[in-house]
Amino acid sequence: MESLERGEFHHLNQTVKAGRESPDWRLGAVSQERLWTITLHYHHWVYELARGAAQGDRNSDGHIPADRAESLLAEYLADWLRRCDLSVAGSEDLAWNPYAIATRLGWWVRSLRLLGEEWARRHPELRCLWRQSMWRQAAYLDANLEWDLQANHLLRDAVGLAWAGRYFPGREPDRWMRTATRLAVAQADEQMLADGGHFERSPFYHLEVMDDWLSLALLLRDEAAREKMRKTWERAAEYACWLRHPDGRGAQFNDGAAAPVDGHLRHGAAIGVYPNLAARRGGRHFQDSGVVVWHGHPWSVFFDVGMIGPDYQPAHAHADTLTIECSFAGKRLFVDPGCHSYDRNERRRYDRMTDSHNTVCIDDVDSSEVWHVFRVGRRARPCDVSVQFSADRARCQAGHHGYDHLRGQPRHIRALDVSDDGAVIVTDQVSGEGCHRVRGGFTLAPQWKARPIACGWELSGNGECVELRVSSSSTPALSVERVPYHPEYGLELETNRVVWRYEGKLPLQVRFAVTGR
Repeated sequence: MESLERGEFHHLNQTVKAGRESPDWRLGAVSQERLWTITLHYHHWVYELARGAAQGDRNSDGHIPADRAESLLAEYLADWLRRCDLSVAGSEDLAWNPYAIATRLGWWVRSLRLLGEEWARRHPELRCLWRQSMWRQAAYLDANLEWDLQANHLLRDAVGLAWAGRYFPGREPDRWMRTATRLAVAQADEQMLADGGHFERSPFYHLEVMDDWLSLALLLRDEAAREKMRKTWERAAEYACWLRHPDGRGAQFNDGAAAPVDGHLRHGAAIGVYPNLAARRGGRHFQDSGVVVWHGHPWSVFFDVGMIGPDYQPAHAHADTLTIECSFAGKRLFVDPGCHSYDRNERRRYDRMTDSHNTVCIDDVDSSEVWHVFRVGRRARPCDVSVQFSADRARCQAGHHGYDHLRGQPRHIRALDVSDDGAVIVTDQVSGEGCHRVRGGFTLAPQWKARPIACGWELSGNGECVELRVSSSSTPALSVERVPYHPEYGLELETNRVVWRYEGKLPLQVRFAVTGR
């Protein structure tokens, strides 16, 4: 909260000085830092100030005093209500974006309840304006549900309407609640796959929609609908447990951050669900989601063998079919390039393209045709998926059709073999005809260094050492490159990527054996 006294707003790992007098609310068609801007309009900062104001005079945690938090809340909120009203030019772009409204309604209701009646008596005019704006925004949301985007956006719209329907009495709020209930029930069937995964195939957004299911389980009035939300959340929680690295953060397939998982799981106590937080062991094939997971000693491995997302809404998809992530001895080793932001720039292009992921790129073409910020044209479709588990071993194989359109119809098939106290063996085969450029590699977590050795690399970091040995039907060129890594939104680190390249006739086979020392 101290930064707000300086007119600085901090989220998504970025601090922007908006100013104290007439803050820059970034209205209009913002083209840069759009995700940061729309997050500004979620108004989590309102809740933080409300929480500070509600703490009385306690200041033992080093935060600003309660009376100062209350004053800042009044200043910023009054300015936002006046200068970001729907009648103001440019407010409709992001400030009144339906997803932003739906998220903001939740923070606003929680803030008002936290502040209580004593605060309301001290600020009657502001409270009146605040509630009037909340009503107008709920009505606007109800009239502008995101049927164009659907997916997690439509679910969040339902949550926003449920917050407003719970807060306000009357016939119109009751109608908002009925709409929220219909949406919630329909989207539970639409968005949650039979294996417990969310249909956008992003572990990060999986956690986001888990929080939305939980909110709906608490907010909806219909008992049967609440129970459906509870059961949906419970199924999703088990999936989240499996898609968790030993460091407690989720795998990073498709868009999203490598977010901590256990905090989301503990929220289940609010609806009477207490997931087992213990590390999972053995293997699971989530057939609907298209993910193979192995948790053993010393390896945890995640293998993407599925669709990139729902056909009608692949906005959060990356061209990453057959990529893998893994941890060794409890520490991340092979990582996804991540997701920095949602601007149309080279960072966004890098995060989505095949050549950034731990898979194989042919002729410098993406396996799925990702373009613009959220667009996907031709999509890679998995084929010939087979998975076998035993007590101490996982063997699986999959291919995809993403390169069938290229001359000679090259096709990538990847086999994965991992066992307890053994090696992770990845075998890439590229079938087809003619001469092609084939390239692949593995991006390392920043703590790991790579030193070339005969036929591979020595990887060291976190007090551990592994060898990655390469054998091939041909002789690929090997190198180490420095590349960007985005473990969280707005955060860019530099790390190592071990890379192999081949140019020549197909077929090609390249085998990688990763062995601990």
